[in-house]
Amino acid sequence: MVNLYRRGRIGEKKVVAYLKSMGFQTLRRSKGSKGPYDIYGRKGSNKYYIQVKTGSARASPSEIRRLRAIARQRGGTAVLIHRMKGKQKWKFLGHW
Repeated sequence: MVNLYRRGRIGEKKVVAYLKSMGFQTLRRSKGSKGPYDIYGRKGSNKYYIQVKTGSARASPSEIRRLRAIARQRGGTAVLIHRMKGKQKWKFLGHW
């Protein structure tokens, strides 16, 4: 059986590497992912709060509410990135 925590952590690291290649700066990955977002990044003057899901994992409505609330409170953009089979699908949940 695959360790789902490990799979998620590897997925987050791949997303961070991709974001770096896209010009994002100040990338921080939260350890343990207990907060509303997994990755914080900046591109220009924009702040991004990113939740990463891998494989069949899906964000629950309460996770989405928490992610949007923190982005709204801090004046940023809430993003959900779903990784499956090496591809990333981005869903923007709001920009404040």
